[in-house]
Amino acid sequence: MTRPRLWFVLHHRPGPSAEPGVRPMDQPLFAEHLAFLRRRAEDGTLVAAGPLEDTDTREGEGITILAAPTLEEAHRLAEQDDESVRSGLLAVTVRTWTVVMAPVLPPEG
Repeated sequence: MTRPRLWFVLHHRPGPSAEPGVRPMDQPLFAEHLAFLRRRAEDGTLVAAGPLEDTDTREGEGITILAAPTLEEAHRLAEQDDESVRSGLLAVTVRTWTVVMAPVLPPEG
């Protein structure tokens, strides 16, 4: 039996410096968010990422799932390593998710 695993859910939404009425993904600093996601893919912490479709797409909300070693590290990555968050284009909330069942869990890092 697979033991529960902690992953971290990053809920992104427009931040205080996002241009009103323009989706964050259509603003220049969004390239920094994509660079953050590429770094997470390269270091193996990225599980999945993408926009939320059940919200008004003008809102520009999305979710990133990280397999970081600790909550503190997930916060550091989400809040300090992502320049789009540091600049205020995106705001982020980090939550712990205990995964108790999945068809296939990637190996722990």
